[in-house]
Amino acid sequence: MLALTLAAFTSAAFAQDGPTPAFDKWRPKAGVYAEPGKNFQSNCDESGGLTIDLGEKSVSGYEWRCDVKKITELGSGSLKVEMVCDDYNLAQNVNPRDPNWDSRKFNEVMFIKRLDAAAISVQKSLNGKLKDPPWRAAYCPLKTQRALAEATLRAKVEAKQKADQEQALKEAHPRDGVYAVPGADFEDRCTNFNDTIVAFSGKSIMTASNICKIDNTRVQLPDTVRIGATCTLQRTPGPGAINVQDRASTPDRENLMFKKIDDKTVILWIINNGHFTGDGRKLSYCSEQVQRAYAGQRKTSKQTEN
Repeated sequence: MLALTLAAFTSAAFAQDGPTPAFDKWRPKAGVYAEPGKNFQSNCDESGGLTIDLGEKSVSGYEWRCDVKKITELGSGSLKVEMVCDDYNLAQNVNPRDPNWDSRKFNEVMFIKRLDAAAISVQKSLNGKLKDPPWRAAYCPLKTQRALAEATLRAKVEAKQKADQEQALKEAHPRDGVYAVPGADFEDRCTNFNDTIVAFSGKSIMTASNICKIDNTRVQLPDTVRIGATCTLQRTPGPGAINVQDRASTPDRENLMFKKIDDKTVILWIINNGHFTGDGRKLSYCSEQVQRAYAGQRKTSKQTEN
């Protein structure tokens, strides 16, 4: 019916010689809607119906969510909403063998028409096709709307707190790359890659005398990372080589520790007799030219191994 209405409206628009009439900019009330009937209140309370917030460019239902990309006025109290959607069930049904089904996006359209002050007519496409007829959706009671709005706000606050914490943890980690102790031969030790190489992304740390596989990390905000690693001496360790104590014999199963001073400076401690003692070993991040050279060497080495 909505499709026929749209076609009739379009034909009438082209037939007129005068200007296109200006429609009132109607939008459905933001909130939760459900189909009237015996399950109306339960669907409202469980957000089992439809949530529309065109101001926030969002439309969602049970296990699907859409970002609104375009809204077209079709007539007084009638809208066409174009969306890009995540749909858990549809993605699996379309291609269950797709290894990336959970990240698949669908271009969908929704027609919304005002019926009265509390109800709308809704028709949504599925995988781009209008397979189901329009259905009546009624605005849920205000008590329900407030409870759901409060729950949504709490979820947003918790999500932001989690994102801020994850960012803080990420910022506490030293940058991956080649480091060396500052001094007269700093550039030489950088170029030879024979001081310290940090690779949190690859779960490894190479010191001047040890090769370590990272088993676990623990961040002490704001700037310290404690590491439990399995370490072995290099084949040709330099003078004064220190064998890193087995993490199983240390307090908290941690045997390395980094303190981040800034983006280019860190201090490394190696545990000694169960304690991190002394001033640690101050390390500076080598030049970008050295970082590119090391990355190129690693790439070549992996290709050779393959």
